[in-house]
Amino acid sequence: MRVLLFSNTPSLAAKSLNKFVAGGSWIESLEYGLMARPDIDLGLVFRQLVREGREVHSEDFRTRYFMVPRYPYGKFARWVNRFFGRTPSTRPLKDYMRVVDEFKPDVVLFFGTESDFPLIIPQLKVPSIIWFQGNLTVYDRMYESGIPLRKTLFTERLKDILMGDSIYHNYLHFKRLVSREKKIFSFAENFIGRTAWDRRLVQVMSPQATYYHCDEPMRQPFLEKTWTPWTDRGKFVIVTTIRGNLYKGLETIFETSALVGGLKDLLEWRVIGIEEGSAYAKAARKKAGLASVETGVKLIGSLAATEMVEELLQADLYVHPSHIENSPNAVQEAMILGMPLIATNVGGTPSLLVDGKEGLLVQNKDPYAMAGAILELFEDPEKAKKLGEHARKRGLVRNDGDEICSQLIRIFEQMCRTKDQGE
Repeated sequence: MRVLLFSNTPSLAAKSLNKFVAGGSWIESLEYGLMARPDIDLGLVFRQLVREGREVHSEDFRTRYFMVPRYPYGKFARWVNRFFGRTPSTRPLKDYMRVVDEFKPDVVLFFGTESDFPLIIPQLKVPSIIWFQGNLTVYDRMYESGIPLRKTLFTERLKDILMGDSIYHNYLHFKRLVSREKKIFSFAENFIGRTAWDRRLVQVMSPQATYYHCDEPMRQPFLEKTWTPWTDRGKFVIVTTIRGNLYKGLETIFETSALVGGLKDLLEWRVIGIEEGSAYAKAARKKAGLASVETGVKLIGSLAATEMVEELLQADLYVHPSHIENSPNAVQEAMILGMPLIATNVGGTPSLLVDGKEGLLVQNKDPYAMAGAILELFEDPEKAKKLGEHARKRGLVRNDGDEICSQLIRIFEQMCRTKDQGE
């Protein structure tokens, strides 16, 4: 079977391109698993800022990598698009179809509806499927649930505003992608999902599509280590991994850190993925009423997967504060390591763990409940340990890479049979 993947990241081709991908991607794990199957010929399409597309050759992996241009190439044209939030060009679709014609896949798999890749579905003559990631349509409704956009304008650097790199300009671009995503849902044929939340969204937004369940394989570094509790070290370390989007709940972290009472002097809260001094960080501190950076919360920016593992192993607790998610990889990675965790009860997160057994779920945008949950596990380390043990058991079963690849191939085979029967 010939399978062509369309990915927002170069996956394992990043090594050949000498590119660092912050945190890596679970797609790399999936690619490893599929490459190990002798009955699968794999191709992967990704975008880069280049004038001409080309095939990227790798001595280490047998996947065929197709690098396609990301338009526009010129600096001025890209500035115009960013500053005015212009609708992305449809020019890349010809490049995508060129790869399809060259590779001649039996099945095409798109990762997410956030990119323009799935716009070629109506032109395909073979079965296609979208692996549900997030959902921009719903995220848009939650975008300002933590911090209003207007509040970020006062924390931006003038240079970023003039260059169209501000949070506001990114939102203009985001709004355009929402419209495109709705179009993709209108003609999508098949979806892979893994939560009750994404299954319900597909049922409503894409009623013509078939929904298949398949979980995600986690990255190898998280499978190689196991978290163990810390005792008598004079501090309590919390770790969080989020990105710099307004709906990720950074302000809730700051608000919660101010409510933990006697734990405050011991607290060290380390946030991966956000840099100190960024407009988002400044806006979140301002929203929380914390002007000083001396709050026990340290923003440490992006890390590679192995570095993330070490940060988690050094912590006592994982906390995920997001206002909207589908199946956050950060939560699943903490579970696989066997960490006790707390997460907001949003989107698909409740499908990942049983509240009170494999972690604690708290109300969204509620720093009081989050602070209470933190104190609960701080005061009862045995309970925290049990939550982590149960989380690891579930994570190792759910995120078993071999089983996921086998299940994915069965989905592909079912799609091909359905296509043949339809013809």
